[in-house]
Amino acid sequence: MINLMFNTLLLITFIGILLYTIFYNKKYIWKLTLLTALSFVLVNFLPWTFSAVSLVMIALPLIFYKKLTYSTLMTTSMLGSILCAFFLLNYYLNNDSSLIVLLGILSVVFICFLAIFGIMKDNIIKFLLISNLIQLTFVFLDLSVAKLTLKISTLGVIQIFNYTLAGMLLFVTLGSLIQENKHKYLSELQGYYYKDPHVSIFASIAAISLAGLPGLNIFVSEWLLFKTSFNVNPIITVWGIFAALLLFIMYFKIIYILLSGRKALKEKAHMSLQIYNWVIALACLVFGLLPFTQLYLLGLLFI
Repeated sequence: MINLMFNTLLLITFIGILLYTIFYNKKYIWKLTLLTALSFVLVNFLPWTFSAVSLVMIALPLIFYKKLTYSTLMTTSMLGSILCAFFLLNYYLNNDSSLIVLLGILSVVFICFLAIFGIMKDNIIKFLLISNLIQLTFVFLDLSVAKLTLKISTLGVIQIFNYTLAGMLLFVTLGSLIQENKHKYLSELQGYYYKDPHVSIFASIAAISLAGLPGLNIFVSEWLLFKTSFNVNPIITVWGIFAALLLFIMYFKIIYILLSGRKALKEKAHMSLQIYNWVIALACLVFGLLPFTQLYLLGLLFI
């Protein structure tokens, strides 16, 4: 059942990136297909230790960010995060460590520092790289707390489940606005709500979710995390509240930019991308407003 969930997350990611590349970067489709096929092989047919290759997928964009196309950034970030979560989950299921509490504290402090950098960044590639690293650190933090509290069936998988939805929604919507590498800076998207209101609304939903605000899916995972972590070490919860404030500022920047500034002639996004955005945005809302739905589904993974 765990493999089924990760296969589903990979499929959601593949469909979103495929629809995007069909309209904005057709030459990338074969690379996307190859990387996705490799991801399915790592999850289903090889020992879980091989999924450590995800660390390379995450590290390379950080090193070569100046040469990244948007399609490559989206693929390596999302597929790399899913594979890394798969690796970490299996590692925690099969190993113990005496440093888990310390690693948990360090990871939430690391999230705070990353969020500060994210607030200051205007470059879209750098902003999304930082965002992805923050959410992946949350996955690690969730697993650390889950291991200590024996709640691996919920905390162990809930963050990557929610991040795949909100993360893909943000990547696809921002990609539709910048049209691959047409724009390099978030500030260049000023007033884009008036040009493409539907996509801008979807991008705002993704940003609000990633910021961890109530009513959307990621709030559920962060609320469970910090509620549970208080029993492990209150320091994690205190830093977590500070991190939540910083993340709100970081992601609200997207909404502010889209709504402020000049007005532009309206244009419509491609219908298939709109349908994908509608489905993912609806999932973020349903899993946020009805949290028992995602808790029930994720609980089935360990039956």
